[in-house]
Amino acid sequence: MQTPTEAADPDVTDTVPARVAPHRGPLRRGLRSGWLPVGLLWVATTAALWFFEVPPTTTIVFTLYLTLGVALPGTLWWRFLGRGGGFFVADVAAGLALGYIGEVFVYVGARLLGLPLLVLAWPVGTVAAFLVIPSLRRHWRGAADAPVPPLLWRWSLTAIAGMTLLWSFKFYRLYGLRYPYNSTPDTDSTFHLALVGEARHHMPMMVPWITGEPLWYHWFVYPEIAASSWVTGIEPQVLLLRLSMLPMLMAFAVLVAVLARKVTGGWWSGVAASALTLFVLSPNPYQWVTGEFYTNLAFSALEDGSSLRLTVWSGPTQTFGALLMVPLMIVLIDRLRERRDGRGWALFAVLLAGVMGAKATYLPLLGCGLLLAVGAELLRHRTLHRGALTGLGITAAGLVFSQVVLFGGTSQGTAFKPLTTLITGGLGGSTGYAAGEVTGRLLVLLVLLLCCWACIWAGLAGLLRRRLPEPAVVTMIGIGVAGAGATLLTGQSGDSQRFFIEAARPYLSVAAIVGLWSLLPAGRFTARRAWALIGFVALGVVVTQVIQAGGSDHLPTVGNTGSYAALTRAVVLPYAALAAVAVAVTAALMLARRRVPAVRGMVVALVVALLAGYGSNASLQNYVTILRDSTHAGWKNVVKGDEIVADGVLEAGRWLRDHSDPDDLVATNAHCQRWNKECTNLHFSMSAYSERRMLVEGWGFTTTAHAEAARLGTWVGHVPYWRHEILADNDAAFRDPSPQRVGLLRDRYGIRWLFVDESQDNVSPRLPEFATERYRSGVAAVYELPSA
Repeated sequence: MQTPTEAADPDVTDTVPARVAPHRGPLRRGLRSGWLPVGLLWVATTAALWFFEVPPTTTIVFTLYLTLGVALPGTLWWRFLGRGGGFFVADVAAGLALGYIGEVFVYVGARLLGLPLLVLAWPVGTVAAFLVIPSLRRHWRGAADAPVPPLLWRWSLTAIAGMTLLWSFKFYRLYGLRYPYNSTPDTDSTFHLALVGEARHHMPMMVPWITGEPLWYHWFVYPEIAASSWVTGIEPQVLLLRLSMLPMLMAFAVLVAVLARKVTGGWWSGVAASALTLFVLSPNPYQWVTGEFYTNLAFSALEDGSSLRLTVWSGPTQTFGALLMVPLMIVLIDRLRERRDGRGWALFAVLLAGVMGAKATYLPLLGCGLLLAVGAELLRHRTLHRGALTGLGITAAGLVFSQVVLFGGTSQGTAFKPLTTLITGGLGGSTGYAAGEVTGRLLVLLVLLLCCWACIWAGLAGLLRRRLPEPAVVTMIGIGVAGAGATLLTGQSGDSQRFFIEAARPYLSVAAIVGLWSLLPAGRFTARRAWALIGFVALGVVVTQVIQAGGSDHLPTVGNTGSYAALTRAVVLPYAALAAVAVAVTAALMLARRRVPAVRGMVVALVVALLAGYGSNASLQNYVTILRDSTHAGWKNVVKGDEIVADGVLEAGRWLRDHSDPDDLVATNAHCQRWNKECTNLHFSMSAYSERRMLVEGWGFTTTAHAEAARLGTWVGHVPYWRHEILADNDAAFRDPSPQRVGLLRDRYGIRWLFVDESQDNVSPRLPEFATERYRSGVAAVYELPSA
């Protein structure tokens, strides 16, 4: 096993010779084949999706398109631009990410031409080029000297990918595909579905739920889903809520492992990094629950940037950006190791272009990381690092372009608001401890949060025992520090500042694993040491369980504890107990190292594993919660929360989609979306299911709404509509229809269709006198306006 120092030499890392397998019988070869775990995972995924109302034929069609239309062309170009690529699993996972970018860019052009199926030029053109051009044909095979992953490594990563599938049950059971089971998702799902519908029919995209509002947003995931829908014929809702995120999640888990192996040269560092990224959360020593909102989203009591929370599905932009960022970092490693390769920089630029439009959080963090690498090299060698400078220049250009062209120079409501994450977080919000935003109590929460982060990424301490890490690791540390800082120092009306630490999590995790490797004697990872580390992780889980069992199951508040001082004790003491055990274990290990040879040189590494066990308990409990809730309330089609989609809106919306022109403008009476019994402007279901632009439906989550929220000092969901005349003209036609009012919608605004939700209290029974009813389902009706 190579040490991180040895792996810094690219010739050592990348040219491990392939192993020659001895002759074996067909059955044994099959059992040892890398295809077996992949095949079993696919079968399990197909079965799970079938249970959640996705027919196997739909999954097969989607798999065929994903394989032949996205992953295949992406893998071929990955191998070409990467000069041969690496081992098969790494090539395909990175190729899938690159394939998504090619698909998005080609679809945008195809949609601009009005020929969405022209997106097939991406796979067809690529395959033709790699068949016809002699110099490209060799890329159908992987590199001859590519390393062969150990069989247990493949099974381990398959298990990790399978855990993402199991975790997805938490989402699937709450987000159904038909009424009433689709009626109670969060507003984010209809928001994203509306934008997928917009991408299916229009380019450039606009905000579809109000007229005249530009889309200043990271929108690349929507053309990807739209392209998949056009080619496969699968409904956008099925893609968004069932199919599209799964391969992104699984490929992300694999690529984090590939990235860690690239840095350290050790196979098992990859498994550890992937597990750390996905499953080690903020320790949660409380027996009481922090609040349904946080448990539903898989948040711990204190923010941890979890890569497995419901926003992975209800916020697909983060999932898409997270996937695309990892191969970008893989490519960057070689560039930072001063490999002068024009193709490599071209690949870096293409990946960065994809990340740029996938999620806005990544480029600023990458710029900070590269800036730290430049500064570190300047201090260490008194010279400017050429690779880091080049990467920084490309990143800066992409950042400027994205801010001007994609985001219109807007901040989307993000501003300097220190400790907002603590104020709105699970611990501070559920207990009321953050009420009044008192500085002293916020500092208590801040200390607890920093201690939680220290438990997750304790392996970073190992980097202090060696000389300054290589620029790639320094860059990851810079990304992590920037992500943590942005999370603590900024705030956004939708709490989106949390995405900064989520974006940084994989790179902090990889850097922590590099540090952990440095803590092992001679930097060597053996089976005995692996079992010792796993044992201390298990010990950390047990310790946390014991502390939880000794606590109260009643949520403490200032009301039931009597004072903020007593509430402080209830909040702090469980964490203090965890810290005390860690100190005691450390002391015991220090004493034992003189008598137990196996402990010698392993003290810090074992303590790191103990702290990781504290965080692993939180992840374990999330899985237990899935099992418990599913057993008690049902494994699927659970209706829970406020109604977001009214009865019949899905059917009426699809009828309108099938019988109207994509450029038709629609008027609706539905504006009020109930959330926690309050009326909000976050109503998007009419545009989501009709895939048509609305004169005015909701108006939340837009650039103007965020600006108005900042100006008025209120939440974005409570902002009144700023174009009063349009809203008045729209609502008058429904509330008190007349030939003049209906005609005004038709003649001034170009309205042809009315999409009505009769459960709202602003619809006159006389409306059919002035418009022709064309379709009805549940409380939803579609009317066509008479011609002038």
